Amino acid sequence: CGVTGPATAAGREDVEARLGEALGRMDATDREVLALRHFEQLTSSEAAQVLGIQERAAAKRYLRALERLREVLSAMPGGLTELRP
Repeated sequence: CGVTGPATAAGREDVEARLGEALGRMDATDREVLALRHFEQLTSSEAAQVLGIQERAAAKRYLRALERLREVLSAMPGGLTELRP
């Protein structure tokens, strides 16, 4: 299929804009680990190598960053509920 309707595309753009705003409110360390794991699709081990830290520390940093992202998104107008289908 691969065809995206206008409503779906608009919804995706809104989510991307809100995610970008939320990431902009986070510190660089959190953004970096999230980018490595999600956008670069690195494993914890690979992210640890890039960050110059132990794999366990990278995994903990990633989980903390996800929690902070959830907190930032929840505090934004509309909270997380507007991001869910």
